Amino acid sequence: MPTATMTSRERVLAAAKGQPVDRVPVMYWINPHMACRMMDSFAPAANPKVNRWGKFLWRRFKRKGLDAGTLWRGLPLLLTDYANAEYALQLGADMALTAAGANAANFVQSFRLTTGGLRFKGPWGSERAIGGIYMEVVDPVIQDVTDLETYRFPEFNDYSAIERFRQEFPEACVVAETFGVQDASFTQLWEMSQFMLAMIDHPEIVKRFFQRFGDWSVDIAHRSVRAGADVIMIYDDYGSTGQTQISPKMWREFTLPQLKRIIAAIHEAGALAMLHSCGYVMPLLGDFVAAELDILQSFQPKAGNDLAHAVAQYGDRLAFNTGVDIQRGETLTPEELRADIIYQYRTGMQKGRFILGTIHNLQVTMPEANLLALFETVGQIQRGEISL
Repeated sequence: MPTATMTSRERVLAAAKGQPVDRVPVMYWINPHMACRMMDSFAPAANPKVNRWGKFLWRRFKRKGLDAGTLWRGLPLLLTDYANAEYALQLGADMALTAAGANAANFVQSFRLTTGGLRFKGPWGSERAIGGIYMEVVDPVIQDVTDLETYRFPEFNDYSAIERFRQEFPEACVVAETFGVQDASFTQLWEMSQFMLAMIDHPEIVKRFFQRFGDWSVDIAHRSVRAGADVIMIYDDYGSTGQTQISPKMWREFTLPQLKRIIAAIHEAGALAMLHSCGYVMPLLGDFVAAELDILQSFQPKAGNDLAHAVAQYGDRLAFNTGVDIQRGETLTPEELRADIIYQYRTGMQKGRFILGTIHNLQVTMPEANLLALFETVGQIQRGEISL
């Protein structure tokens, strides 16, 4: 590998601002079940205890896969934070996702046994069950539009995890998490179609709720930056395949004002704002730029997003964190996946504001040969063996 002239932290911050970098920054986002699989057969974790735990959980899970019991499908989720911070850095990433108060363990605060199986309750107040390998909301805390007026947001007061990580990895780019107002409302708090109808039937109630949600997200962002975060990732999915979840007009009326507030607060605190938004977001790119968003993460090709067009039009004002397509990558040949990563890398780097990252969680369904091709190709890019 060529001699590095920048730390990971310096590299990411420079790329986000369009400044020269010694090489493209990299971000890996890994499903914890996949992390367990990788520890077992691909890349053992540097932490021996975590490695033994991960290997054990993977071997128990793979016996029956999605037919395994709730316990063995759910326990790997406790490694979410390690997989996307320490383990990601070990694999060569520059960015480490630290969740602070929103970490995986906090999302199981109580549980009860029902005739349908185990039900869990986390800080949002909604009841969840293990569906597949994720915790899915089965009984949302919001039942009626009037609940939006009285809902109390959870208190995340412990940011020591970010502080410890900052101290242990001073050269890494530390990414902490907060939430945008739209997606969490649609998926964590109330049933999506009901919330969408409330936006039409009770717009002022929804706007007041979004204002309070924005206040809460701003507070999380400020505390995370004080604890040592360089980048705040705002979770807020806006798109589906080929279209936005709600009309761009409605999005600009309800969601955009709070997104602007959160971005401004992150900048005021001295950090960069990175939006994670799945799905089709092409019609919103100009709004992201106007809101002074620093980094857009995900930008999934399968949803209809066009990186070449986006970079040509906005690449001098907005950094894109994308390029490793783990969705289409599962059905491509290893050679096709390698070629696609190289194409996306060369396309994204045309104006310099680019981070080579997985578009979402790397899943256990990724074929072994494709997994090897993915990490080998990214490693060659990092070592300068693949030119622009």
